[in-house]
Amino acid sequence: MFLDTSIIIEIFRNDKNSKKFQEIYTYIKDEHIFISIIQIGELSDWCLKNNIDAEKRITKLKQILNVIPLNEKICYDATRIKYALCKKGIMKFGLLDGIVLASARSINQRMLTTDNDFRTISDTTVVR
Repeated sequence: MFLDTSIIIEIFRNDKNSKKFQEIYTYIKDEHIFISIIQIGELSDWCLKNNIDAEKRITKLKQILNVIPLNEKICYDATRIKYALCKKGIMKFGLLDGIVLASARSINQRMLTTDNDFRTISDTTVVR
């Protein structure tokens, strides 16, 4: 399962006994977990904004998931995804979103997210 940054932030925000954490856990408990290398920047940014030691948190996170590197194909696919969704009226969908989804697709993984901009995409699951 490929995790969108929004899911990781929800994991950081919620106690293991919370309803939100348990809901997310039902999707990932028996799965290999993946993120894109670009998400380390997004997570570091979120940690800094929330006075959390980014390197410590991300180092711990990397012990339980696999980080997918960027390559040219992912970058090209990401721009195609972004522009296709913008044509459908999803103007908030950015290039980073495209990179994350293209990274998931590059390894044939479903993506788990809390972002409603992904709701029309068949290979994503949106947790509310």
